[in-house]
Amino acid sequence: TDSHLHHTLFMQRAISSRRALLPKSSRGLSSVAADWAFPVPVTFGAGRAAELPAKLRERGSNRPLLVADKGLSGTPVVGGLFDSLAAAGLQPRLFGEVDANPTDLNIVAGAAAYREHAADGLVAVGGGSGLDAGKSIAMVAGSGRSLDELEWTRPPVEEMSCPPLVLIPTTAGTGAEMDSAAMYTDTSRRVKFCVAHPGCTAQIHVIADPLLTLSLPPTLTAWTGMDAVTHAIEALSVDSYHPMCDGIALESLRLMHTWLPAAVADGSDVAARSHMLAASAMAAVAFQKGLGAVHGLSEPVGAVHNSQHGLTNAILLPHVLRANRAAIEPKMDLAATYLGLPPPPPGYATTDGGFERVAAWLDTLAEQLQIPATLAEIGISDETAEECAAKAVANPTGFTNPLPFDAEMYSGVFRAAVEGRDRGRLQ
Repeated sequence: TDSHLHHTLFMQRAISSRRALLPKSSRGLSSVAADWAFPVPVTFGAGRAAELPAKLRERGSNRPLLVADKGLSGTPVVGGLFDSLAAAGLQPRLFGEVDANPTDLNIVAGAAAYREHAADGLVAVGGGSGLDAGKSIAMVAGSGRSLDELEWTRPPVEEMSCPPLVLIPTTAGTGAEMDSAAMYTDTSRRVKFCVAHPGCTAQIHVIADPLLTLSLPPTLTAWTGMDAVTHAIEALSVDSYHPMCDGIALESLRLMHTWLPAAVADGSDVAARSHMLAASAMAAVAFQKGLGAVHGLSEPVGAVHNSQHGLTNAILLPHVLRANRAAIEPKMDLAATYLGLPPPPPGYATTDGGFERVAAWLDTLAEQLQIPATLAEIGISDETAEECAAKAVANPTGFTNPLPFDAEMYSGVFRAAVEGRDRGRLQ
C-alpha cells in the first residue's frame, strides 16, 4: 500500500542518516542499527547513546537521576553520559552507590536521592546491577510503595506511578533492560527477591549501544555472556507451549555460539559486541516463559555468598542440565540441530540425540572462556549447601524447571558443583 511504501522509505532514509553518525570502525555495523518496538521500545546500534538527551526530552524529563553501580559510576562511560545530559541543558544527578548485587539498602537510598533531586525521570546504566537497581528505585520512588508491596509474585499494586525510564546496558548478559523485573538482596534475610510492575514496563525505553560495552574486560564479558546462555537454555527447556519464546531462545543461542567467544577474544570487535547485545536481549525476552533450577539455586548462592551471578550460573549449568536430562532431551535435540553442533568428542555418551552434543558444546565453551570448574574455585564450600538448597526450594524462579526439584536435589547439585562431580565428559 502507499502508506506501507511511505513508511518503508522513511525508515530507509532514517537508517541512512544514522550511518554518517557512526564511528568509521563501526560503519560496517549499520545493518544492525535499528529501532524496535517489541517488547519495549529499543534504540539499537553503535553510537546511539548520543540520542539519550533527546529521548529524555521527548518523554518530558529534564531532571533525570542517573543510576550506576559503584564499579561503573567513576568510569568514562557514566561520565560521558552525564556530561552529554548537562551539555544538552538537562539537570542530571548521579547516584552511583549501588553494590554489585543490589540491596534493599541501595534502593532505599536511591529513592531518597531521587526525591531530593526532585527528579522527573531516571536513567539506569550498567549490567544487571545498575539496571535492576534503577528500575527498583523508579518503582519505589514513583509509587511511594515498599519493596515488599512490589514483589513480583503478588498482585500488581493499583494506581502505580513510575517515572520515564531509559535503560542503557553496558554488558551483554542479564538482558535486564527488556522488562521491569528487578532483583535485589534483602540484607536482613540474605534472600534475593524480585520486584516488577507492568506500569514500570510501560515507561521503559532502551538504548542499546555496543560501543558502551567495549571496555568490559574478558572475564566479565565471559561471565555475563554465560548468564545469557543460561537464560536461553533454561527458557527453551521450560515445559510449556510457547513457540515464540522457543524460537527467540534458539536464535539467541545461535548468535552466542558464534559471537561470545569472539567478544571475549577481542573486546574491541564491534560486530561481536553488537550481536552479543542483541542475543542477550533476546534471551531475556525468551525467559518471559520462565527459567529453571540454575537460577533457582544461583540466586540463593548469590545472596548468601555475594558471588557474581553470571559466573555462578555458568558453574551450576552443566550439573542442572544433566539432572534435567530426562525432561529436556527433545529440546536439546532441537538446539543441537539448529546450532549445527558436531558429534561429541570421545568420553561423552554415544547417542543419536542432541543432548550430549549440547552438553559437550557448553563444556567446551566454558573451558574456552576459562570459567572455573567448581564453586570451590570461587571460594564457596559445601557448608551452606543445606541453607542454599532450602532457599532455592522457596525461590519462585525455579518453579518452572522442567522437573520439580526438592531440597535434596538442590543440595546434591550444590555439592556436585563444589566438588566438580557430574560435569564434563560423563555418561
